[in-house]
Amino acid sequence: MELADLYEEYEKMLRRYALSLTRDKDRADDLVQETFIRAMSHLQLLGILTPPQRRAWLYRTLKNLFLDELNACQRRENLAAQLAWQTPLVSELPAEVMSPNPFELVPEQYRDLVEMRYIQGMNSRKIAKELGISDATVRSRLHLALKKMRAQKSKLN
Repeated sequence: MELADLYEEYEKMLRRYALSLTRDKDRADDLVQETFIRAMSHLQLLGILTPPQRRAWLYRTLKNLFLDELNACQRRENLAAQLAWQTPLVSELPAEVMSPNPFELVPEQYRDLVEMRYIQGMNSRKIAKELGISDATVRSRLHLALKKMRAQKSKLN
């Protein structure tokens, strides 16, 4: 099975499906594109599937991408809400530390860890594997990051 054949056969159906999920043409286009990118690494499997199975695989992949995007957005909102709750009101902040993004209050050396854990939803084992450090080091650094954020909050109050 060639990617071009797959694209020609399923692109319009996938685009309509993505548009029904997102209600946004650009996001729908991105989902369809990402679905075909994923399909590229599974062409051998897709070649042996029957057409209904192939269609189901593509639709399921697109829906999973959509749900992953929703979950990531929800995690970002939850983190922002949690950080906002733990920090003083913006009107109480000195002008030199005002920031529209509470994520910027995370100490620089820990931002990647905090993002991986609280925005991407990765556990310490996955983060450790990605960064090439131990699970315990990840947990320790996350603890230090939260401790420093709390100390920064105390200084601002």
